[in-house]
Amino acid sequence: MSLYDSTITPPLVINFNSKDRVQGSNSSFLSEPVDLGNNKFDSVCLVQASLPKSFYNMPSGFNTFTLKENATSVTVTIPVGSYTRINLQSVLATKLTAISPNALTYTVSYPVSTVADTFHYTFTVNSSVIAVQFIFASTSPYRQLGFEIATYTFTAGVGSSTLESVNSLNLSYILRAFIKTNLVIDATDGILEEVLNFGSYPSSSVVHYQQYNFDMNTRRYNTSSTNSWLFSLVDAFDQLIDLNGIPWAFSVVFYQRNKTHELQKTELMINNEERLFKIEQEQKRIEEQLSAKPTTTSETEPTSTAPEGLQAPLPPQAPSINDFTPLYPVVPFGITTQFLPKTE
Repeated sequence: MSLYDSTITPPLVINFNSKDRVQGSNSSFLSEPVDLGNNKFDSVCLVQASLPKSFYNMPSGFNTFTLKENATSVTVTIPVGSYTRINLQSVLATKLTAISPNALTYTVSYPVSTVADTFHYTFTVNSSVIAVQFIFASTSPYRQLGFEIATYTFTAGVGSSTLESVNSLNLSYILRAFIKTNLVIDATDGILEEVLNFGSYPSSSVVHYQQYNFDMNTRRYNTSSTNSWLFSLVDAFDQLIDLNGIPWAFSVVFYQRNKTHELQKTELMINNEERLFKIEQEQKRIEEQLSAKPTTTSETEPTSTAPEGLQAPLPPQAPSINDFTPLYPVVPFGITTQFLPKTE
């Protein structure tokens, strides 16, 4: 059975591209007006999408955190760009040392190949008397560095203090992508589709999404909207994904959902209700017949000869042994009639 009803309204596939926008950016844009004609669409579904993985894992606006030494606080700014574990380790040590209010020296280490890999950075400063803290806000690269939104204090040792990441480093940064739009209604946060495998692609590649389950991933079409819609590409934290000037493209199918299967389901339910009603009526008819049937005494049923005052007849007497006639009489041993004279 077809998912759509094309008797009056055939499906229509529309291609969108962030470069062909009326306003906005590649991350969030208003599409060009689309002529849908007089078709009575009620459903939409993403057909396919090409999403460039051109974002940085240290993007602008999310690349700063606070370094506090005793009562003095400074802002550490990591240059915008895409980093690996090795070059980020070097950049962090250089930036922290250069910006230290007390001219302290910072080093950043990672487990060597001869020990277990914890996926953690260990920050070390050459002072045990100065209280050192890292303060991460919601716009800080806390995920990349293995921390949470919180304040972390270095642990003082002999001549130095250390701080180890509490979580694994996350330089993939964005693992899932969401396409949000006002094209749909009754969808959580206006999500047209979710791309779960976004983080499995390498940097500078193109993530291709292909729809395989149109029925499950169909959304209700927002008929109250105009013929120009807002589309946004966000991560799991609802932050816009900066594609650094690279456009992304996708296609959406507009169609009228087929109601035939719903009509058949309704008809089956009605037929089943009628069948159950007939069964119930037949059961009531049988019960009424049984309750109305008079009780009769069988002619062969023995009558009660119980004396007056007794509640039940006396049990019948046990039969005498003389009342039984053997089918095959047994002649006693030693008795014979073989030699008796025959009677004429």
